[in-house]
This record gives sequence, C-alpha cells and structure tokens, in this order.
Amino acid sequence: MTETAVKTRRPPLWEGLRKAWAISGKDMKIYYFQPAVLIFGLVFPIAIFFAFLMGRDVQAVNLFPGLIALTLFFSTTTVAPFSVPWEKMNRTFERLLFAPVSMFDAVLGKVVSAFLFGLVISLVPLAIGLIFFGSRISNYPVLILALLLGNLCLATMGMLISTVNADTPPKVMMVLNVVRLPLMFVSGIFLALPTLPTYGRVLAWFSPVSYAADLLYKGMGFQSYFGVLISSLMLVAFTAVMFLWSIMRMSAWNK
Repeated sequence: MTETAVKTRRPPLWEGLRKAWAISGKDMKIYYFQPAVLIFGLVFPIAIFFAFLMGRDVQAVNLFPGLIALTLFFSTTTVAPFSVPWEKMNRTFERLLFAPVSMFDAVLGKVVSAFLFGLVISLVPLAIGLIFFGSRISNYPVLILALLLGNLCLATMGMLISTVNADTPPKVMMVLNVVRLPLMFVSGIFLALPTLPTYGRVLAWFSPVSYAADLLYKGMGFQSYFGVLISSLMLVAFTAVMFLWSIMRMSAWNK
C-alpha cells in the first residue's frame, strides 16, 4: 500500500490534531523566546508579586499560591495576543488557512502552544516557593488539576483577546493589560477572596483566574473558597465558551 493511500485513510480527528500540533510547534520555535513574551509572561508577574510583598507584614509562603496563579495568568495569556496579530499583520495567518487548516485546528494549535508555555513557566515560582520559602504541597491531585485546567482555561482567554480588532501586537497587548490588571485584584491573587468587599466577591465569580487561584491555594494546603468541584467545573465551562467564541471571532475574519 502506498504512503499516499495510508495518508488518505487517516481519521479526520487525527489529521486535525497533527495540524494543530504542527502549529503549536511553529509557535514554540518562533515566539517562546521573544523578549515581549518573556517579559510579560515571567518577569513582570514576579516583579509585581515581590513589589506587593515588600513592606507588608505577611509571610511570603502564604502568598506563593497567588504568585503561581499570577505567573500562570500572565504567561498563558501572553503568547496568542503576541503571535496572532503578528501573523495577521504579516498575512501569514491567512496563508496558514490555505494549507488547508480548519479554524478549529488553528485555534487549537495556538491554545496548545500557550498552554505548554504557561505550564512550564508556572513551575518556576512553584520551585522557588518549595526550595527557598518553605512552601509545601498538601494535595498533589488538586495542584496538578489547578495547573492543567488553569493553564488551559487562561490560554483560551488569551486566544479570545487576540481576536480583537487590532492590527499590531502592541495594540492587542494594550487591550490585554486593560483586562488583566483589574482581574489581578478581584481573583484572590493578592488578597484572599473572603477578605474582599462584597462587590469584589461578586466580581470574582466572573473571573476564571479566581477558580485557578482557588485550586492552587487548596493544593498547597490553604482553604478553598469555591470548592474543588465548583472551581473545576467553572474552569471547564470558561474554557469551552472562550474556545468556541475564539473560533467564531476568527471565522468572521474571512467573511
């Protein structure tokens, strides 16, 4: 049997996953080590965290789940908002769709690349906390669940934001930061959710970061505000909605 015949018999799902992985691999090689991605994805959240910690009468170990959530949040939401408008500006994204690659495959590839980047970067503050600040992991399954669901959900969030009507990466990053900066303060990253005012606790329900942070706190031995089940289900729901919304938004580009 010829190689061509074998290829034609591959299941469509397998072909789609192969194309999505190829897109992810391309993004890993091109965008992971871009200065803007590293600065906004790793340096910026760690700098914000330690700036917040200085001068406060609080043990660093109590805030490290928040640092992991913050790093996870910034790293996963940086890749797509940088890569998508860059490719749109240079018209390489349009050529990608002529490959042929479905919009589902293209979005999945972008999300996977952001997910893997955030997963690796979020291990950096976790290692710092465990080695230098006495942090401990009390529930490994919940912590792993937090890293997987949190990174996946926020990767789709970054993908959705990258579909705004802006033609350059700086413009999209500006929109991204308008969204990210307020969410930092209503998602239980710096302040525990029970200590927030009433309006803050209400807003926290609408932030996917809240549920990722909640699972991280639970995994590292702190009390959960929403509960593991609710946080997990909400992250899955946010992921599905934002993924489908991203496909709809990007499909509109070709109309």
